[in-house]
Amino acid sequence: MSRLTDSFDKSARLKVRDDETVSGWSVGVVIFGICLTLPSLYTGAVSAQNLGIVETAKAIGIASLVLAVMSVPAAIVGAKTRLSSYLLIEFVFGRKGADFVNALLGLTLLGWFAVTAGFFGQTLHIAFTEMFGLSPPVWVLTLISSLLIMLTTLFGFKAIDRLALFAVPLLILFLLYVAYLSLNLQGLNSLLAIEPANPEYFSTAVSTIIGSLIVGVVLMPDLSRYARSVKDCVIASILGNGLGNSFSMFIAVIPALATGFIDPMIYMISLGVLASAFIILVFATWTTNSVNLYSTTLAAAVIVPKVPEWKLLLGCGFLGTGMAVAGLAEYFISFLEWLGVIVPPIAGIYLADFFVLKRQTFDLDKLSKVADYDLAALIAWLLSTFISVLAFWFEISFTGIVSLDALILTIPLYLACTKIWRTKYVRTLPTC
Repeated sequence: MSRLTDSFDKSARLKVRDDETVSGWSVGVVIFGICLTLPSLYTGAVSAQNLGIVETAKAIGIASLVLAVMSVPAAIVGAKTRLSSYLLIEFVFGRKGADFVNALLGLTLLGWFAVTAGFFGQTLHIAFTEMFGLSPPVWVLTLISSLLIMLTTLFGFKAIDRLALFAVPLLILFLLYVAYLSLNLQGLNSLLAIEPANPEYFSTAVSTIIGSLIVGVVLMPDLSRYARSVKDCVIASILGNGLGNSFSMFIAVIPALATGFIDPMIYMISLGVLASAFIILVFATWTTNSVNLYSTTLAAAVIVPKVPEWKLLLGCGFLGTGMAVAGLAEYFISFLEWLGVIVPPIAGIYLADFFVLKRQTFDLDKLSKVADYDLAALIAWLLSTFISVLAFWFEISFTGIVSLDALILTIPLYLACTKIWRTKYVRTLPTC
């Protein structure tokens, strides 16, 4: 048993070594794979049925641009420090204060794992019914698929990277083929002629699309700490959160409009590609939920440092599976909208800390010097989250994108708080 556990990933509490780094293309492909999943296809289909093809394309383009731009500085922080998001947050928010922030992020990621697992169980149920005439319980299929995901995630980023490099090209080719079949069913002109059912859904679509990946943007350091350079961070951000998100959302628009179905497995069945759809969607969900569980474990490992990471991973995996079986996927759209409000302030604080205040030294040996609670960061986080929630509730926005509003609002609030509540252990780089 000890030989096996020695092979498991133990990077949550350590800096990534130079010999462990990879190219921006490798990191970008992993992020691209995260985007190619059932919830993303579902989100694109829902947007299409409300807005039609042209307005959906605009919403996807705006959201993907915002996500790509936001992820570049977050990725650079990860590449420069070689630390996970959760260790960065510990330096910025204080050793004990960070537990509250990391717990929120961990629960959010666990929710993502549960939502994706829930969709996957339902998809497998449809596939087994159509292919074999069997009707196994959805919860059994959800549990078995989650066990497979847990097994991969035990071996860390390298295993996820290899899985993504294999799966992503296949996913892209297959989804392009599905779009081709859909256009044969209904021509492009017919699809363009479909009138939007709910034009007012545009802002919701942008917010929902951003919400679907905003957690990944905030937690970019978890993956970008493996990137070799700033250039690689830009490549990873554009390829993953820019092109990956655009492709995964828009590729679902054509079959959803052509067939009238939202569920990816159902419209693929109607197009006659059941067997290949089953295989491809397995790989899509496998890649994405491995990353969700990986990041959840990183958060838990920082909060509970004395428990072995593999035990935390299994615990989080089984808890998330239980949440999936309980039906969390039913609240998917609302879940995404709220994520776009409550998560960006965290990124706003650690980005301002790194780029504006130039606090860029993260020596793990000196983590003990960091105060238990950094009042400036914690108060700014609470204030900006509260204001962002109120603005979202009363539909007030100065950019038209609630996630961007929340991020922008946080930065001056945090800088003002640092003037009132001084940081005890200053991490600025020495001047020459």
